[in-house]
Amino acid sequence: MITFYHASFSCSLAVKAALTACGAQFETQLVNLGEGEHLAPEFLKINPMGKVPAIKVGGAVLTEGAAINLFIAEKYPNAQLMPENGSIEKANALKWLLYMYGTLHPAFSRVFFPRRYGEGTVKSVAETEVHNILAIIDQQLSVYSFIAGDDLTLADLYLMTVIHWEKVLEKPIIENYQNIAKFEQRMFAAPVIGDVFKDEYSAK
Repeated sequence: MITFYHASFSCSLAVKAALTACGAQFETQLVNLGEGEHLAPEFLKINPMGKVPAIKVGGAVLTEGAAINLFIAEKYPNAQLMPENGSIEKANALKWLLYMYGTLHPAFSRVFFPRRYGEGTVKSVAETEVHNILAIIDQQLSVYSFIAGDDLTLADLYLMTVIHWEKVLEKPIIENYQNIAKFEQRMFAAPVIGDVFKDEYSAK
C-alpha cells in the first residue's frame, strides 16, 4: 500500500492522476497548506523541504513529483504512462515532463508567491514568462494530441495540473490558447484520469 501526501490545488494532483491511472493501491493523506500542515514537525519528518507531493512505500519515502511519477510509471508499466525505455519517444516525453517541472512550474511559483522573489513587478514579469511558455506548449498541441506526441504520458498529467492554476493569472489559459483548450477536453474525456481532474477542478 502506498501512502500519498496530497494538497488540493497543488502540483501533487499529477501524482494522484498517475496513481489512479495505474490502478495502484494507495491511501491519501491530505496536507492543508493554508493551515501550515506542511511545516508541522510530523510532516517535516516525511519531507524536510515541507512540500507535497510525497509518497511512502513500505519504509521508504520518495519526494519530488517528477521522480515519484517516473517511479509509478516504471512500477506499473501496463498503464503505459511512458514510452519504451531507450526510445526517442521516451526521451521526448521526458523532455516535456522536465519542461513542465523545471520551467513552467517555477514561473508559476513567482506568480503565486511574488514576495518570495522581490517587490514591484515580479508577478507581472512572471506571468509574461508563463504565457511565453504556454504559447510554446499551445504550438506543440497544434501538431499533436498530447504534449509529447499522439500518446498520453506523464507530462500531460502535469500540464493538466498547471491548467488548473489559471485562476491566479490575469489572462486565463483556456480562453486564450485554443489548442490547450482542446487538450483539456481530451484529458477530461480520458478513461479514469478524466474523472480525477474533473473532481479536483470542481473541489473548493
